[in-house]
Amino acid sequence: MAITAISNPPQLNLAYRPMVYKWSSNASDLQYCIIEILNDGTRIAAKSIQLDLGSSTNFTVNINDIIQDNIGFELNALGSTGVITPTNNSGRMDNISVKVYEVVLTGGVLVTAYNPDNASNSNFDFNFSGGGYSINAYNWTISHFDYNSLNISDYQLTSTNRKFLNNSPLIKDIELGVSEYLGLLNGFNAPATFDFKLEILTYNFSNALLSTDYINVTDWNSNYSTNNLEHTYLTIGVGTSNLINEGISLTNVSYYTVQLKQSTNIVSELRRFNISHVCDGDVRVHWANNFGKQDSYTFKGNKIETLNHKAKTYLKAIGNTYSSEKRGTTVMQNISNTSFEIFTDSINKNDYEFLASMLINKNAFIEDSGSYYPIIIEDGSKLIRNELNVPIQFKLVYRFANDTKGLRG
Repeated sequence: MAITAISNPPQLNLAYRPMVYKWSSNASDLQYCIIEILNDGTRIAAKSIQLDLGSSTNFTVNINDIIQDNIGFELNALGSTGVITPTNNSGRMDNISVKVYEVVLTGGVLVTAYNPDNASNSNFDFNFSGGGYSINAYNWTISHFDYNSLNISDYQLTSTNRKFLNNSPLIKDIELGVSEYLGLLNGFNAPATFDFKLEILTYNFSNALLSTDYINVTDWNSNYSTNNLEHTYLTIGVGTSNLINEGISLTNVSYYTVQLKQSTNIVSELRRFNISHVCDGDVRVHWANNFGKQDSYTFKGNKIETLNHKAKTYLKAIGNTYSSEKRGTTVMQNISNTSFEIFTDSINKNDYEFLASMLINKNAFIEDSGSYYPIIIEDGSKLIRNELNVPIQFKLVYRFANDTKGLRG
């Protein structure tokens, strides 16, 4: 018996696009195959695979549903400094491999080397592992329309204008004391000198340069293999809180720019952050973007608060003796929650497209006084246009993810 690989996914994959393996087998009396999917050597799933329709030798399987079930999103610590390397299963899965076991009919009995009780079974018939077979996946989704023009090299930070893993406009307002993050994807063709650093330039109101600071991307300052996703899919804090904690002064700073460099070479787009005033009604929202990284925005418009509550009641006997305090219908428990409608100031088309991206994943978080609070984005969120059909305002409707339960009656 022998299995021959026909094709496998590329090394870098989007978890929400097909990840297809194909192989053939010359085994006699072959019935089907069983595969095990492993994440960095740990078995995460197993499933049976039937022969391709009309074939007695070939198999095809798409494993992206399993990857989606096991990949996740992890909030970045507020005010964090330096580079954040995500843990495995937090927006990434690295060194994915697939073991294949044949199932044959021998003497009327199904026979296979697969053993569900052995997660480290070495008696497989074929292993898509190592070398060109070892693949990585990102918690990254994209629309069917946009996938047609996707070039992942646009996001690999190897030359000028390569993109960070964020949807926000290149010029953005930010308040003092808040966190902001950029997602970084390293490229295949790293230069011989590994000297990656984020350059931060601060300016005053007169556009005079005040200071030049750097945050070293130490994960990229060694020759790590590009198929080791642990060192290629990073996050770095660039908010005012992050930079101040980094020791970068923002005194008298009107705005600052950030850009990734390799030695003196520019290897990313330039982003600018204008420092704006903090208002009492500000609401700062963080969410998982379509790259599996973290975006954020501060709503500065009007805020409408609504208290919602729902009570469970039961009918209680009041007895034959009158008392004004006795009740018939009694509240068993009241459950309350607070919902909000918040608005932006006047926005342009770029701001709208950025804010609309948060509706890809309606699990979001409020940043308040140094803590995150989970919220659920409701369906009432919408774009408000003027009489000329020009976007002017975005309304976000949300409620807190955790209800408040009242005392039981």
